[in-house]
Amino acid sequence: MLNSAVETQLHAIGFADYETAARSAQRLQALPAAAGLLPALLAVLARAANPDRALLNFERFIECCAAASPPLAAPGSDARTLEKLARLFAGSQYLTEILLRDPAQAALLADHAGLARVPAAAALQAGALQAAMANAPEDALRRWQHGELLRIGAADLLGLLDLATVTAQLTAVADSVIVQCLRLAANGSAPPAGFAVVALGKLGGSELNYSSDIDLLFVAQADAQQQHAVGQALIGLLTRTTSAGFLYRVDMRLRPLGRAGALVCSLAAHAAYLQQHARQWELQALLKARLAAGDEAVFAQFQQQAAPAIFHIDAPALRSAMHAMKQRTEAQLQRQGRAWGEVKLGTGSIRDVEFVVQYLQRLHGAALAVRSPNTLLALQQLAQHGLVPPAAQHTLADGYRFLRTIEHHLQLLDYRQTHTLPADEAALTALAQRLGFGGAQARAEFVQRYEAHSAAIRAVYWSYFDAPAQAGAVPQVQRHVLRMAPSYTQVFSAAEVARHAALAATLDGETLAAVEGEALPGGQWRVTIVANDYLGELTIICGLLFVHGWNIVDGHVFTYEPAAAGDAAGDRQRKIVDVFTVQPVARAAALPAAPQLAEYARDLQALLALLQAGERRAARGQLARRVAAAVEPAAATAPLPPLEIEIDNTADPRYTVLRLGAPDTVGFLYEFTNALAMQRVHIARVEVQTSGARVQDTLYVTDAAGARITAPAQQQELRAACTLVKHFTHLLPHSPDPAAALLHFHQFLGQLFARPNWPRELATLDRPPVLDALVRLLGVSDFLWEDFLRLQYDNLLPLVADEQALAAARPRPQLAAELAASLQAQPDSAAQRTALNAFKDREMFRIDMRYIQGRITEFGQFSGELGDVAEEVVAAALGVCAAALTAVHGAPLLADGSACALAVCALGKCGGRELGFASDIELMFVYTGPGQTRGPRVLSNADYYERLVENFVALIAARRNGVFEVDLQLRPYGAAGRMAVSLESFATYFAPGGGAWDYERQALVKLRPVAGNAELGAQLLLLRDEFVYTGARFDAGAMRAMRERQLRHLVTAGTLNAKFSTGMLVDVEYLVQALQITHGAQTPALRVPNTRAALAALCTAGVLDAPAHSTLLDA
Repeated sequence: MLNSAVETQLHAIGFADYETAARSAQRLQALPAAAGLLPALLAVLARAANPDRALLNFERFIECCAAASPPLAAPGSDARTLEKLARLFAGSQYLTEILLRDPAQAALLADHAGLARVPAAAALQAGALQAAMANAPEDALRRWQHGELLRIGAADLLGLLDLATVTAQLTAVADSVIVQCLRLAANGSAPPAGFAVVALGKLGGSELNYSSDIDLLFVAQADAQQQHAVGQALIGLLTRTTSAGFLYRVDMRLRPLGRAGALVCSLAAHAAYLQQHARQWELQALLKARLAAGDEAVFAQFQQQAAPAIFHIDAPALRSAMHAMKQRTEAQLQRQGRAWGEVKLGTGSIRDVEFVVQYLQRLHGAALAVRSPNTLLALQQLAQHGLVPPAAQHTLADGYRFLRTIEHHLQLLDYRQTHTLPADEAALTALAQRLGFGGAQARAEFVQRYEAHSAAIRAVYWSYFDAPAQAGAVPQVQRHVLRMAPSYTQVFSAAEVARHAALAATLDGETLAAVEGEALPGGQWRVTIVANDYLGELTIICGLLFVHGWNIVDGHVFTYEPAAAGDAAGDRQRKIVDVFTVQPVARAAALPAAPQLAEYARDLQALLALLQAGERRAARGQLARRVAAAVEPAAATAPLPPLEIEIDNTADPRYTVLRLGAPDTVGFLYEFTNALAMQRVHIARVEVQTSGARVQDTLYVTDAAGARITAPAQQQELRAACTLVKHFTHLLPHSPDPAAALLHFHQFLGQLFARPNWPRELATLDRPPVLDALVRLLGVSDFLWEDFLRLQYDNLLPLVADEQALAAARPRPQLAAELAASLQAQPDSAAQRTALNAFKDREMFRIDMRYIQGRITEFGQFSGELGDVAEEVVAAALGVCAAALTAVHGAPLLADGSACALAVCALGKCGGRELGFASDIELMFVYTGPGQTRGPRVLSNADYYERLVENFVALIAARRNGVFEVDLQLRPYGAAGRMAVSLESFATYFAPGGGAWDYERQALVKLRPVAGNAELGAQLLLLRDEFVYTGARFDAGAMRAMRERQLRHLVTAGTLNAKFSTGMLVDVEYLVQALQITHGAQTPALRVPNTRAALAALCTAGVLDAPAHSTLLDA
């Protein structure tokens, strides 16, 4: 019988078939070889993608180990070894069966460094040759291939290899097998002269799947018939099934005339076929041609004679043929009920990416070096020649990697040639978990990522395949889509896009807008507005929604991109598509929505007519009076929390992205778009999201010339305008005369924006002359502006007005003394928590404001000041928690009675003193060793420090996720490990050969003691140097695999993420860390946690030259 603790573990895991799992656990518990393993195994299975499958396979594995000759020892209870086995057993039944046939290969999983090592092609060729020289060469080759597939697949499942390495290794294994089978087909002698085995498809592109067919073409120098027997023998060796399995499925249908053609084709016959009979898809397939085995000279001649047919083309005919072929495939999938989830052939699939790349290769390959058979390398070549815009390259490359990774995990499970997402929810959830999506929303998050990538890929595909050269031939819908940003088709369905295009087609010089509404549950409406675009139009649209009593809950705004030069079919009148979800407010809720919508459309048409006539001021004035009349006085409310303002010039190649996060306020979007219009800022797109009482607005803007807003002065104006408008609209309903205040605020903005240094003038709000002018200007008592200052005393405006508070950095001793005095003055622990967090928030905001207002000009100084506050808060919080625990349990002691020390180490941004506006605080707590507290209530040291860290985390409150949020994920075993670890556990885990993954050991580059015992902190630094800077080769493959996981989970499809996208901040940081690890053993000066300091040290040491140092520093 299972003991109660094991039963509790079993129930907590959530097995799909509990009874079967319980019986398996009972059998394992009874096996002597598995004695003591079960609790550790179940702890690992709790995080497995398919615990049922993993447990049954683990039981079979233990039995196979016992039955081996001689018997093999079962794996120990080491959590990392068990985790590797569980991932393999849950992720691939095919690889599991390979391991069960030869359980001794489990040693491969224990050798972490060996598993991640990538053998060169020559080493694989040598391994295949050795197998082929055995007594039974065919079966020996199969066993060798299976062992290599186990190695590659296990490393892939464990996240040790990136996609490019996986596919290259699978290809190299296949090449090695083909070479040896060709030798065997020639009766064990050298490959026949004048005979070439040409790889096509994924094999030709060095991007083979786990369960791919291999597409081959046999070419002979002259006498093809003479080589027919060799070709037949080669296919037989590759495809024949024995007790040891088979090697590969072979597809020869790409030879001339397909199945009806000769198995081996002479060069002359192939050239004639290309000139006379080859169809476009056959020529397209030859882009992937690569020599797999045989005569290099024959292959070179083959490539040379094929090039003219491949690359000298009629572009419109090629585009039409390729698009028609793709449409036929998709229509067939539609008929089969497989329109969704086809990662290889469906809409926005792998094939979309390949077709875009191959179309451009054929279009430009005659003149430019863009002929790589590998999709990602070819895409890189095309981008280097300016044939693919950077944004499109990121979209296609990220999407291709995402979809190919899905394809691999689908095929790894049972070694089936499948490319379709499972329809079963449980299977789809398991797939999501195998891909690293966790939590209750794993399936939903995965599906959202998949659909976003598919939509982004398809948007790029349309930009190449549905724009025929003949003007007027472009379908109405696609002409509409081509004028939109790629994300447009991600936001709206095909039916919605078609409706928008139809509405746009109704617009002309007289009909300036089309408005439609759709009732939603809960009394909400979705309002769609398609209109001709004019400067200031969004202000009109949002203001009228407010006038008619509709509050914007969420929405999306898209504006036509400028028509391409020479595009006769392009509509010169740009259009705007606005779709808002609106909620009627009290004054409008009782009125029928349909008549209101009709009235809204009439009002919008009238105001747009004024904009069309160039009478913007008149339009704004009419609207302002109506908006002012609609504002209703309200009682005073709580102060407005800090605004989140982000100006991003990396996320979009054409626009500055302005992200605003704050509580919802009356008429903000109306007022802010008005303020931007006054500043001649053009708004191309808007996204509005509401969560509770908080709104996240994202605006894509340019200056009046259509350029991104990059000048610091202009960016400061954007920030100041947002802050001013948000605070004004927050307080507007509380004014005694909101209508007068609103009208006068517009005048105030007009005068303010006309002044050359108006953002700096906001700092003078507390001066009597300015307050008097504002009172006269706004036409109200000093209520609004006095409350503007009073209500925000602890926030923005007092700091803006307080020159002394913002003038200089505060020394750390001053920070420490102020915080200590504040905590000491508190009557209880709850008050101490409040005081600690108030100090943290106030000081962090003060430093943020110093940076925003230009008082800090260097990011290093900014992050340093934030780091000072963070470290003082950590130290103070540690003191508070330790004092409270020690009062109850006594001080922790070691076995010899001496004090047990604790060191708190920072990692990540905090460790590198590189904190920014929204950084979390990554920490690790390490204590000296085992023992117990002095009492009165005795605890073991492990339990004492566990409680201390729990209390520490609870003590520090984050205002929102990711802002000063304590993160302990980098401790040994992450969430599965203890929150505080002993020095011995730290050393065992992170030492070479220990349980740490490579990325965890890499993270120690940033380790820096920040609180606690200094001597223990110094010991940890010595261990860090010993474990990280070993002089061993840095595992770049594991780093690339980590980057792919980050792209998969953290980067939205079709967008650029300034931190995580390829070529962005994380790439710089990882490159610097790789160089530190590689050269740090010989050069101790490189062992610094700060990235800028490390760059300087690398340059001084000669590892980086001056241009490389400058490039990385600027990035």
